[in-house]
Amino acid sequence: MRVALKLVLATVLGTLAVLIIFGWVRARKEIELFDLDMRRDHLLVGTTLAVCVADEWVVAGQARAMQLVRQADEERQHMRVGFVHPSGRQNEVAPGRVPQRSVVNHLENFVMADPSEPNEEFLVSRVPVHGDKGELLGAVEICERLGIRDEFVRSNLVGTLAATLAMVGFSGMVVLVMGVWLVGRPLNLLAAKAQRIGQGDLTGALSFTQRDEISELASEVNAMCERLAEANARTQAETTARIDAIEQLRHADRLITVGRLAAGIAHELGTPLNVIAGRVKMLRRGTVEAEVGAEYLAAVAEQAERMTVIIRQLLDFAGRREPRPAPTDLRHIARVIARLVEPIARKHEVQVEIAAEGGSAMALGDPVQLEQVLSNLVVNGIHACSPGGKVRITCGTEPAFGGDRNDPPSVGRRAYLRVTDDGHGMDEATKARIFEPFFTTKDVGQGTGLGLSVAHGIIVENGGSISVTSQRGMGSTFSVFLPAVAT
Repeated sequence: MRVALKLVLATVLGTLAVLIIFGWVRARKEIELFDLDMRRDHLLVGTTLAVCVADEWVVAGQARAMQLVRQADEERQHMRVGFVHPSGRQNEVAPGRVPQRSVVNHLENFVMADPSEPNEEFLVSRVPVHGDKGELLGAVEICERLGIRDEFVRSNLVGTLAATLAMVGFSGMVVLVMGVWLVGRPLNLLAAKAQRIGQGDLTGALSFTQRDEISELASEVNAMCERLAEANARTQAETTARIDAIEQLRHADRLITVGRLAAGIAHELGTPLNVIAGRVKMLRRGTVEAEVGAEYLAAVAEQAERMTVIIRQLLDFAGRREPRPAPTDLRHIARVIARLVEPIARKHEVQVEIAAEGGSAMALGDPVQLEQVLSNLVVNGIHACSPGGKVRITCGTEPAFGGDRNDPPSVGRRAYLRVTDDGHGMDEATKARIFEPFFTTKDVGQGTGLGLSVAHGIIVENGGSISVTSQRGMGSTFSVFLPAVAT
């Protein structure tokens, strides 16, 4: 229920309750006052008439006294005046209304029902009349309908009810208008502002002309929006700086890997350069037949293309670019990285092999970023192996809950890329910190501790996960899981 309607309802009910109680108390009071006033009138009329009747009885006789009572009865419209003998017998000339009720020697008031008129009551007052010797001659009886009192009280109640309804209606209307204007409208604006804040819209300050608690609340909401806007700006700036820092770390890690690969690639380029130099020298001497010269030129072109491919792969790997997730063949990634790390593997006398597994190996991810992740994992595996060791790359797809049961659940199938080495392995303490930035088990100058941290961030950014299983002396397996792409 709206606040304004609640205020109106509370005000109307409260006012109505007060006025009803007031009307009831007032009605009871008026009944008491009316009864008291009737008794006083009866006493005044009865006492005066009793004195007159007694005097007339002594001076002119009983008949003349009864004529006086009858005359008093005829002059009063709302009262019935009669005379009752001491035994309770009604006088024939001026009869009363109460039959067969003996007269007492003092003022008497009582209420009786009229048998001739149902639901009608009378207030009866009897004032004794004494003779000149003090004997009881009878009593002047005065009867008056109590319906007059009820009609008077009913009339007052109707007036009170009309005034109550008018007051309740007017006060309810005033409270409704003021409630809508001073409470309902501002609260609706505050609710709309709160909804906009929940949706991220911090613009449009509230402004109220009233000066009360609601306007203070609006001022606090405006101040909160200003603080939230400032906090959002700071958060945005910090997020941008963090993203830039992460990207710089990734690029730095990529360049570190490029540096490691460069030495081996320089050696790799030596063979084709020697082939090219030897063939060119022989061609310059002019002693080579035309057919053999054509073969030499073909060999030179082949070796130049080989060097171009090697250098292009290295430059593509080292270049900084925005992530571009796309369907990627993990087997192709594995072959590219195997060629790039071949010089390092040969230097450490470690064999890198790609295991052929059936089925699709298509995943959704940025191919360049995935090359960086795989190169880190393979180079780390080479460094972990002793001479004669082996690093094995496997890729494919599997049910979403395949492999490590601790991996985050997903729906359908997922692509995987695993790098397994037969190196020295890791203990539990090392595994717990393996993805922390700047954590490394290599000697000073041999590692930065960024490779696995960067790899973890890249995989999470591409919607996947990475895990490791390892035992001391049994080697390690790093598993990368990515969303699979149907083929």
